[in-house]
Amino acid sequence: MNELNNFCSTILTQRTWSWAVLGILDLLLFLMIRGVYFHPFIKRAKSLNSKWYQEIKKAYVKRSLGGWLLFVVSLLLTTFIWQTVDFKTFSLYETGLAGLVILTLLLAVMSHVAALGTAAIHVLKQFENNQMTL
Repeated sequence: MNELNNFCSTILTQRTWSWAVLGILDLLLFLMIRGVYFHPFIKRAKSLNSKWYQEIKKAYVKRSLGGWLLFVVSLLLTTFIWQTVDFKTFSLYETGLAGLVILTLLLAVMSHVAALGTAAIHVLKQFENNQMTL
């Protein structure tokens, strides 16, 4: 427990390298929120047909670039906040920046969900037009 306390105090005092720890936490938070929304859909898509699931995955990867760009923006904002903000005097500016990070993370998740939905619709349209078989 003492080592964990030392590690936390080191992260808080040495901000030149500890932004990477915050970046990892940002990524984990993003992937957990994304997983909460994706898990039911992926579970049902896998149970349908492996060919359909593969096609949905391919179409999703093509459409998910916007969500990943928004995630990178939130990561860059998190790094900027960590490097420049004095946490002892938290002002309206810092609160706005923190709100902007949360907003970009939520927009990134929404973008990924929209990409997954459009990918599923794309595959269904292909099936409807007889371009895919069961």
